[in-house]
Amino acid sequence: MAYLILDIETIPLPPIDDEVELAIAKKVKMRIEKTGDDPENAESLIRSTSPFFGQVLCIGMRWLQDDGTSKDKVVCEENEEATLRAFFEIINHPSTRGAKFIHYNGVGFDIPFLTTRAAHYNIAITNRKFTNLRRFTFDNHIDVMLYLCNWNSYNSVSMDIACRSFGIPSPKEGEVKGDTVGKAFEEGNIEAVNEYVMRDVEATHQLYEKLKQYIF
Repeated sequence: MAYLILDIETIPLPPIDDEVELAIAKKVKMRIEKTGDDPENAESLIRSTSPFFGQVLCIGMRWLQDDGTSKDKVVCEENEEATLRAFFEIINHPSTRGAKFIHYNGVGFDIPFLTTRAAHYNIAITNRKFTNLRRFTFDNHIDVMLYLCNWNSYNSVSMDIACRSFGIPSPKEGEVKGDTVGKAFEEGNIEAVNEYVMRDVEATHQLYEKLKQYIF
């Protein structure tokens, strides 16, 4: 059995039109009123975490075999469409058809984000295991977060907290942060971008190793 551990990084889309900007403004206002968040942080979060207001910057992947060997790859092309086409070429390849996908909150975020952005560019997804997000099963996707909260997202914690509780180095400690990864990409610091996304992949892998004997 082969496993593909993955994590995506997203950034805001450029403004689309006045109606979209109005919708974003309403969501930002609601978040500020609910959480007291800083307006700039609230707007960045709203824009980055929605496939309607955000875009995929890069995708970190680790191929993991039953014998423990692994191979890493980061897909980070010149623009979102090229990144998605390169990624789904891998996902649609016959060699990936039998793989299971491992992620942290992938069922709720990464996978729907990727498929919605793929639809934007009319990119075909022929690997039905990837698009099958049926809950309460680990047949296709192993969402570590959902396992830890017993499929009740109300009880979920961030990857940072999960790692700290298990004594795993936090992926959030590094030179590049979530709010600066886009700037690093614009400056051409692709090495820093790759290192940032692979920290999350590594953390997901370590959490999975802690839990796999209980999942199966």
